[in-house]
Amino acid sequence: MTYKRPPGPIAFWFGFPILGELLKDALGTVQRFHEQYGDVVYFQIANETFYYLFSPELIREALLDHADDFIRHQRTIDVFTQVYGANVLTTEGDAWKRQRRILMPGFLPKKVAGYLDLMVAASTDNLSASFRQAKGETLLVDVESFTRKITVDVILRVLFSHKASEEDSINALEATLTLEHQGMREFYWPFTPPDWVPYPGRTEKLNAKATLQNLISGQIQLRRDRPQEHADKIDYLSMLLAAKDEEAQGTSSAATLTVEEIRDNCMVIFAAGHDTTATVLTWWIALMAEHRDVADKVRQEIAEVVGDRTPTADDLSKLTLLNATLKEAMRLYPPAPLLFARRVISGFQLGEWHIPKGANVNIPVWHVHHDARWYADPEKFLPERFLAGAPDIPRGAYMPFGTGPRVCIGQHFATMEMALIAALLLREFDFAFSEAQGMPKPKVDMVLKPEKAVMVNFIRR
Repeated sequence: MTYKRPPGPIAFWFGFPILGELLKDALGTVQRFHEQYGDVVYFQIANETFYYLFSPELIREALLDHADDFIRHQRTIDVFTQVYGANVLTTEGDAWKRQRRILMPGFLPKKVAGYLDLMVAASTDNLSASFRQAKGETLLVDVESFTRKITVDVILRVLFSHKASEEDSINALEATLTLEHQGMREFYWPFTPPDWVPYPGRTEKLNAKATLQNLISGQIQLRRDRPQEHADKIDYLSMLLAAKDEEAQGTSSAATLTVEEIRDNCMVIFAAGHDTTATVLTWWIALMAEHRDVADKVRQEIAEVVGDRTPTADDLSKLTLLNATLKEAMRLYPPAPLLFARRVISGFQLGEWHIPKGANVNIPVWHVHHDARWYADPEKFLPERFLAGAPDIPRGAYMPFGTGPRVCIGQHFATMEMALIAALLLREFDFAFSEAQGMPKPKVDMVLKPEKAVMVNFIRR
């Protein structure tokens, strides 16, 4: 049988020039492919074939109708598994379904609302420690460093009811950064050598991994050694220790998580739970500094809905403009712009194209989010896109948390955390760029990072 193949760039020299272009400027290269070849683009690098999908309709058909024909990209999973173990991010098949069933109750909206007091305590403690200027005084802030620190404190508090010491927070943050940088390096290797073989970054990676494992294992051991002292805790670790898989009865599947599974899931929740949130907040603060008129309108909404009270979960859901600004920030600067990849395990037909077994299917979220067919003036910051009465956004054209069965398990958690921190910040500060600073260009790292440090004046109100 002859299969019709989508158009795409010719793979001269085994496709390595294409790889070089992607490494140099991933966003620009993929955009050029889309403009030249259309909504489905094919190319080959060495013995690997790649299909990029730019159409929301085809994306949904692939990820929903053909969900069982995919696994996660194997090299990505190998890298993540070596660092974070066998968890809900890295497992596949029945193992993944079991872990997701056990973990999902802890991320339902009602359960997430129960973590709000922990989020509030961590956020207010961090703001008090980070900002001591009087009303009207200005502090120039490295925004990415600030958002990373506050989200690390929040995730440690929600995971363990643990108020992070300065040492814990710094060590955890530095370890996460080390693992991120090493992970991005190893993605482009054909394989990672065993731990006993010297390779670039090995020592730093193993030390960073041990730092996070020791922090998390210590908290787990405390609960196991003195369960009565922690019986009233409502944090995420308590949920993991008590969680059961109701579908496991009468099967060979374990109904509860092992200690190793609890540790590995805490590891990935810690890493993913603060990094993507910190990245979104970094871009959002920069956008608020650039669009001070919008920030004033959001600030007025906060005053009307919340006033001087501590925000409740119900309050946060009513801050429609605030949430719209966060959604628009994630549209313009999606935290995972290109790392949304699947490996085909069973070939299938997608529109007029055949997607063969073994192919890599990539969803370029950045480019779908910036497509003028789905968003008028796509490069402009227009939060009203997400308010009542706005034109409908096609399903599959907005994917900051992914889509399909493996949509981000923590999206409700992240949404509430970001809204809380954003509301607390806007109530306390005006944001302004200095004359020399403006919106930085993005670069693709483990998540979408600013190309240079985002420096913003925080002016105490």
